[in-house]
Amino acid sequence: MSIKSWFRRLTFITLFILFSLTLFNLPANAFVATDYQQLFVANACVKCDLTEADLSKKDLNGSALNGANLAGANLSGALLKDADLSKANLTGANLSGTKLMGTNFSDADLTQADLTNANLYNALLVVTTLSNANLSGADLMQAILSDANLSNAVVQNAKLSAAVLTGANLSSADFSSSYMRNARLSHAILQGAKFHGTDLSNSIMPDGTTYNGDISQFGANQ
Repeated sequence: MSIKSWFRRLTFITLFILFSLTLFNLPANAFVATDYQQLFVANACVKCDLTEADLSKKDLNGSALNGANLAGANLSGALLKDADLSKANLTGANLSGTKLMGTNFSDADLTQADLTNANLYNALLVVTTLSNANLSGADLMQAILSDANLSNAVVQNAKLSAAVLTGANLSSADFSSSYMRNARLSHAILQGAKFHGTDLSNSIMPDGTTYNGDISQFGANQ
């Protein structure tokens, strides 16, 4: 074998080794970039992996993110009006101050998510998991939370006027100082829930009656 041929072969082997080392040392979420770019090009990323992605203050109005994995993602201050996040994984995600008017969260998982001061006016949260989530200061007026799970959630100083919570699990949730006039709580579970200083005027109780100033009969604290 000539020296020239030997040198070319050595160069090829060296480059192959360097490429292999680079590939195997990439972080686990390195290929998320492809999904990240797709979201901004098509305003859609169905069932994408956007784990821990930084989408703070991004304009994602009307985007299709149904079934996407957004666990631990930063969506604080983002615009997500009328977006589709049904069946999405948003566990531990940061949605503080996010605009979510009319957004579809049906069957999504928002366990331990931060939704403080988020605008969820008229949002769809049917069968949504919000256990241990923080919704303090959130606007949930006219939102539909039928059969949602808000167990142990913090919903203090929130607006839930005319919200639909039919069949929802509100056990041990804290709704203190929230505005809940005309809310519908038919068949909801209120065991251990806190309603200190909460305005429940004209709201429908779990047994179908109108709020009469006392909810202790449903196991709640006031």
